[in-house]
Amino acid sequence: MKRGQYYRLLLAAAANPSKVIAAAKTMSLHCSLQTEESSTKDTTGDALEYDATGQSYDISGSGLVLTPADTLNTGANSLNDMEGYVQNTLLYWRICLMEGTNNRTVVEEIASGQCKCTQLQIQGQNKQNASYNYTLNGYGPITVPAESVSSGDD
Repeated sequence: MKRGQYYRLLLAAAANPSKVIAAAKTMSLHCSLQTEESSTKDTTGDALEYDATGQSYDISGSGLVLTPADTLNTGANSLNDMEGYVQNTLLYWRICLMEGTNNRTVVEEIASGQCKCTQLQIQGQNKQNASYNYTLNGYGPITVPAESVSSGDD
């Protein structure tokens, strides 16, 4: 099993993004299923029954604020890129297993999809590194490559 630092979010305004989030600290994918209670008088027992009505997801994360020169050296999405994304822009994302120098070489795509950046918060506290948090709301389905789906035999 790989540690968390090897799983990176790639984000861009064009399909098949190749740039990671600069100085990333955390990244989480949250999925939820909306349901509607569908029990009837014919339902057996006390258990309720539910029908799926939709799926939603969001991706959130945090990172350190780098100077523009430092970000250019990383080949990653800068804070300026992130600020530009909070403009009702449809974005493309991929979560990938990465290796190599600074974990920049894609080994395997875990999931991908489209989203809109709905929140970007920058924090600067006395005697601490400046940081930022972001939230990306899913837009459309999540794509999971067949080879990324576990068979349950592990």
